[in-house]
Amino acid sequence: MRHYALPILSTALFCSVYTATKNQPVEAAGLVPNLVPHRAVYAMHLSKVGSNGGLTSARGVMTYVFKDQCDAWTVESKVYLRLRYGNRPEIENVRSLVTWAAKDSLGFRFRVTKTTNGKKTEEIKGVAALDGAGLGGIAEYTKPTAQRVVLIKGTLFPTAHIKTLIQRSVEGGKHLTMAIFDGATLDNPYEVSAVIGAGSGKAKMSSRLSSVLGEAANWKMRLAYFPVNDAKQTPDVELGVEMREDGIVNSFCRILALMRSKRALIKSNY
Repeated sequence: MRHYALPILSTALFCSVYTATKNQPVEAAGLVPNLVPHRAVYAMHLSKVGSNGGLTSARGVMTYVFKDQCDAWTVESKVYLRLRYGNRPEIENVRSLVTWAAKDSLGFRFRVTKTTNGKKTEEIKGVAALDGAGLGGIAEYTKPTAQRVVLIKGTLFPTAHIKTLIQRSVEGGKHLTMAIFDGATLDNPYEVSAVIGAGSGKAKMSSRLSSVLGEAANWKMRLAYFPVNDAKQTPDVELGVEMREDGIVNSFCRILALMRSKRALIKSNY
């Protein structure tokens, strides 16, 4: 669920999806999630500022493309965000993420790049593999520096995590805690604790989107991300999600830690 990794803010940001399309019909809900390829464009604007944030404006766009590539799922996501602190000039951040996840859930490739005011400020790249279903494995970063990370037993990659969340929701489960490796940061892997709320028969959306996407069951979830290698009690990120049974996210909000003392809230919905 962290495919759309966003810059850390001390604020609340509201995002609306202008377009969302899928490339194949959604089957009825079952115990095996039927993820569908789709693309969406999210518009973002400032919703609420924390008392000690310093951020005075934020606006931007996020694009998200989820593709079926025969033996793998791929994600291409890009966030364009302009931030202003006080009376200072706006800062332009662009963050892109590309991932490849094998459909057997055992292989994963990732690349993240970030630019600030047109200059590259971050690049993360690497591969990861599990020894088998339910087993551990290894992740190897090649950028920014070469390093190897041990993945504990039961670790999942992002798409497998999405499918597991949906399956648990369909079965009526209310909690799920898993170790997740997504490659979006150097703090991976994360222990992700999810609380699943009651589902509804249909998602709230415009008639235009409803005619394209069709009706689907959806659930509200709250996820907290704790770095596996850090014993702190406060999550790095909290994520609220309203997810359809086909894997399309109706809305999400992000609450992020800033220098371990400030919080951020980012919302997105269509």
